[in-house]
Amino acid sequence: MVLEQQVTLITGASRGFGLAAAEELIARGHLVIATMRNPDRDRDNLSNLDPAAYEIAQCDVTDPASIEGAVSAGLKRFGRVDALFNNAGYGLYGPVEDMSDDEVTRQMDTNFIGQIRMARAVLPAMRDQHHGKIINVSSLAGRIVAPMMGLYAASKWAVEAMSEALRYEVSRWNVDVTILEPGMYASDWQTTNLDVAQAVREGRSPYQESAEHALNTFRTRAATRPGSRSVATAVADIVELEQQLPMRWPVGEDTIQTIRLREAMTDQEWEARVRGDTKIYRGAFFHGVENPMEDKPR
Repeated sequence: MVLEQQVTLITGASRGFGLAAAEELIARGHLVIATMRNPDRDRDNLSNLDPAAYEIAQCDVTDPASIEGAVSAGLKRFGRVDALFNNAGYGLYGPVEDMSDDEVTRQMDTNFIGQIRMARAVLPAMRDQHHGKIINVSSLAGRIVAPMMGLYAASKWAVEAMSEALRYEVSRWNVDVTILEPGMYASDWQTTNLDVAQAVREGRSPYQESAEHALNTFRTRAATRPGSRSVATAVADIVELEQQLPMRWPVGEDTIQTIRLREAMTDQEWEARVRGDTKIYRGAFFHGVENPMEDKPR
């Protein structure tokens, strides 16, 4: 089957899932509006791709003016936006108690409100053309919460709720919304793109020892995981799918297995397992040998 060429706008296209998705879509013959916060620094990351197949645009999802400019640049170049891959975001690591108001606000502004801003920007064009797809990036953390990842998980739970409502609201214009739920993959998310609460960075958290231990084991295990290609393949499959999208699209065996395990348990059973069984961390979150909930006296 010869599929119609699609135009996909990708946020955070300079690295990680966004760059891999751009590469996969272009390899399949599609067109990409590759947005990034700093094109002067990062445009060369796409230099191995056919320049006729993509448009680079500056876009910070916390800045409405830059969003409007990026969407306008993409429409000017390609005439339409068939799909939005709402990918830009970052992780915030640390105990909930340690989070400052500024840290909380920045996490929610980027991961959650940023996705709303992007959807708002592309929907007028999608309504006019009477079709479109919005792929909102959530996470395994959007379904299941781990210690030290409370604020990141909160941003992704908010994405899940918003995306469900948006899916119902825009379906009348033949616009489809799906929630992408990746598990753990080796990427810059665990290193340069993972923000650690200032209290932990400065060594003054009451949870310091367990926070440092869990972070080290998390990063160590993440380095052994597959790269971004599996997620990029899922994104391209969603763009090409010629039927209604499922509401949720989990990616990775850790996501699928952990969600199934959680759904089979009551809240009480799950909490008992998290508190007492280190396998839950090896299997899904931290992949360590100790339960990071079990803090040690300092």
